Amino acid sequence: DDVVEDSMAVEPRHHRHFVCRRGQVLRELAEEYGGVAVSFPRTGGAGRRVTLKGGRDCVDAAKRRIQEIIEDLVRGGGGVWGEDLVRGQSQVSVEVVIQQRFHRALVGPKGSRLQQLTKELQVQVQLPERDDGSTGPPGPEPPAPQENGEAGPHAEAAPRKCDIITVSGRPEKCELAKAALLALVPVTEDVEVSYELHRYIIGQKGSGIRKMMEEYEVNIWVPQPEQQWDVVRVTGQLPNVGRAREGLLQRVRELQAEQEDRALRSFKVTLSVEPRFHPKIIGRKGAVISQIRKDHDVSIQFPEKGDGQQDLLVISGYEANVGGARGALERLVAELREMVSQDVRLDPRTHARIIGARGKAIRKLMEEFKVDIKFPPPGSEEPDRVAVTGLPETVDNAVDHLLNLEEEYMLSVTETETLAAYMKPPSRYGGGGVGGGGEEDSNGAPAKGYVVRDAPWNAPGGDRAPDMSSAEDFPTFGPSVAPKQSSAWGPKKV
Repeated sequence: DDVVEDSMAVEPRHHRHFVCRRGQVLRELAEEYGGVAVSFPRTGGAGRRVTLKGGRDCVDAAKRRIQEIIEDLVRGGGGVWGEDLVRGQSQVSVEVVIQQRFHRALVGPKGSRLQQLTKELQVQVQLPERDDGSTGPPGPEPPAPQENGEAGPHAEAAPRKCDIITVSGRPEKCELAKAALLALVPVTEDVEVSYELHRYIIGQKGSGIRKMMEEYEVNIWVPQPEQQWDVVRVTGQLPNVGRAREGLLQRVRELQAEQEDRALRSFKVTLSVEPRFHPKIIGRKGAVISQIRKDHDVSIQFPEKGDGQQDLLVISGYEANVGGARGALERLVAELREMVSQDVRLDPRTHARIIGARGKAIRKLMEEFKVDIKFPPPGSEEPDRVAVTGLPETVDNAVDHLLNLEEEYMLSVTETETLAAYMKPPSRYGGGGVGGGGEEDSNGAPAKGYVVRDAPWNAPGGDRAPDMSSAEDFPTFGPSVAPKQSSAWGPKKV
């Protein structure tokens, strides 16, 4: 803040309270309010104007404090009470011994704690001169050995001058201020925590312990892992240390509960299942095994390639859940062992219709009948052999359904072939097919039939010409319509 200069009126009879004892009160004001400079008129003068110089906030705060002191003097009996106060008959000075390394914690950020204490209790607090050679920053250092009783951070046999804080004011106020100052002194408490839990309390990259220190305004020290000490040390103000201790113990209880839960969830059993059933247990895209895991909240591991025992499945989780999952797997395996496989002969010309676009029709059929249906691969020596696998009853039902589909689709295939026969071009030598007229060209040679020029299948490397008799090239969908009577060469001329 910019330095400003301001003034206020103070009755001359009150001046001596501020300037006595080598200006002790003024030095408390300067230390408390950011080094603000307060100037009173010369001793014996009649002036009432008091000048203050410093930052605006500090000047305003100092003016308010001076006014509070004056009001206190007036309430105590005006000038007479003030005279007694100057002579030390109405105020006392109390010494509080607190190690200098804790003084910074007493003052607080920008003097906030000390300012609040002096304002609330209307006392003056004078800190000693610093002894830089014998002080150290407060921190999580271990407390001194304790013998025959407790040794606090402010209890020493021969206090040093740099450890003595002077509190001045009314006797009852000084005692309250002394207790308040001692309460601000950081204390250290050891909390019993198993070293096995330390890493969980610290958290990932120290996030857990930082959160606790910020929440409780304390410092938490955890010993090195190799020390294996079952203790965590908490340092801070007494109320904060108490809250941190309870928070730490609550975290320990949570971690212990998690450990117990992990132990319960680690129950494992093995189940022997022939490897030939593993794909069926896994299911398409893992659907079957995923559902079992979800229903019973367990983990199921299949053997890795190269394992000595390829038939062992490992089920882990809560004991009750593992038992449920094992029962489900055993029932599934029992069904798989009862399954049979039956071959059915289906005309290859109907396979495409049964399978459907992108296999949609056959997947729906397999799901409906709870069976597995496999068609022969291209180039098979038995192109009409279709294998149906499942429970005996479901296989019989699926086979009957497939035969019905074949019969239905073969009607369409027959109609398509019949129509193709009508559309078939005449034989090169005449008289060889429906619509053939045995016509000759202008030179008397047999006609070559109807030829499509520049057709794709005539180009070099082009596809073969479509087979009019093939139901695969020309499938029929829906009821057939009888073709109109026409010649292979076009409509008849009337």
